[in-house]
Amino acid sequence: MRTSPLIPGESLPELELTRSDGAVAELCDLLDKDRTLVYFMRTPTCPVCHSHLRQMTRTTFGGGALARRIVVVVPGDSNDAATVAARHPELSDRIVASATAHESIGLFVRAGLQQSGTFVVDSARTVLTARTATIPLGSFNEAEALEALGETNAPATRTA
Repeated sequence: MRTSPLIPGESLPELELTRSDGAVAELCDLLDKDRTLVYFMRTPTCPVCHSHLRQMTRTTFGGGALARRIVVVVPGDSNDAATVAARHPELSDRIVASATAHESIGLFVRAGLQQSGTFVVDSARTVLTARTATIPLGSFNEAEALEALGETNAPATRTA
């Protein structure tokens, strides 16, 4: 069992993932051919995590939507994934749940709060960047994510 979060250079393990309809999801099927942002929510009801998801869905760069390069992992089961998907329908096919994923990558409950985090991984699941936090305000940074996704030359825009 891990005792600390994944760091750049390590591999994101295969995770037990479930879609909102109860179907099993394979991580390799969700990853982009180049780089993917994998966002681990604190809880299905975390208001800060939902704010981060709204920010991600409004961000575009290089003619594409950031939302197409995201995988959202919700702690829990298919009902929890469905709860999040209902609030973010534009991400519904990118939202999965897992009862074990957070712990398997080193995100634990600290001071009563589940840690959350953003990892950018390549198609081989190698972690390129990692940002984790016990307080969810620190678990996502748009500029850092875009840079890790290789979008440093393309201006990011957010729609209202």
